[in-house]
Amino acid sequence: MPDKLCWRLGPETVTAMGPQELRLDVSMIGEKTRKPEHAIIHEVQNSCSEKELSRIRESWPTYVTNLRKRFHCKVTLLAMCPDERSARVVGESVDTGHPGFIFTPVTYWPGMLAAAIDPTSARTWPELVLLAATSQLSEDERRRVLEMVPAAVASFDDDRGVIYYEFIRTRLPEAARLELEEIMTISLENFTWESDFALKHQAIGRKEGRAEGEAVGRAEGEAVGRAEGEAVAVLTVLAARGIEVDAVARELILACGDTERLTEWLTRAVSVTSVEDLFVDSDNARIVGADQ
Repeated sequence: MPDKLCWRLGPETVTAMGPQELRLDVSMIGEKTRKPEHAIIHEVQNSCSEKELSRIRESWPTYVTNLRKRFHCKVTLLAMCPDERSARVVGESVDTGHPGFIFTPVTYWPGMLAAAIDPTSARTWPELVLLAATSQLSEDERRRVLEMVPAAVASFDDDRGVIYYEFIRTRLPEAARLELEEIMTISLENFTWESDFALKHQAIGRKEGRAEGEAVGRAEGEAVGRAEGEAVAVLTVLAARGIEVDAVARELILACGDTERLTEWLTRAVSVTSVEDLFVDSDNARIVGADQ
């Protein structure tokens, strides 16, 4: 017991503060003859800010000990991070203070995963294609992975396929994005878009992109087409999540020509609770007059 601390008697019983519900991203329980043998907690951790690191270093050990107590089996916490640096920081060991009780999450990032480069693997494990397509790949690997995207996206229901395709497309560098769009155009007969709204505006975006390209150059036309696609993706995600979009907000989104702002809105669309939250910046100031 450290001498410099002032000690007092603590409680003889420790009652859980609650009821408290711990929200895990995903947990899987491995059983043998209906007896739990191993549990895996999977978390997606995109941020390694000090605030987030403080939160997960307190909550993640609790996730593991609570699941272990509930199922009486070994538990592993696995965290997916966006890149190698984030995985390294998030994966640092946490000293709980008890001798020998060092908690170390297992982390990985998309670049660690083996690329799915054949149609069978793409249909069986489409998620590996989605993750590999946005990671750092060699030129040869990139082309082979991108060629698997149509098969991977088609394995999902159509609404989710739209969301996942936009997830990949908006995170690719310019050259790879154009390459993917070419591949998807060639494979379009094998991929059916369910949403009439998405179909309509995808067609409009492509038509306007081509027309603008003929008038003022291919680069500007492609930018217009990309902006249309980004706007469609934002509205599709909101619709899939059941978020009501009024006519004013819909017009603002469709009229926006700033692809960076649209990408930001697409990221927010995954978590906002109302369409109004989409247009509020980090300082709680409403964004008005989006680029027309």
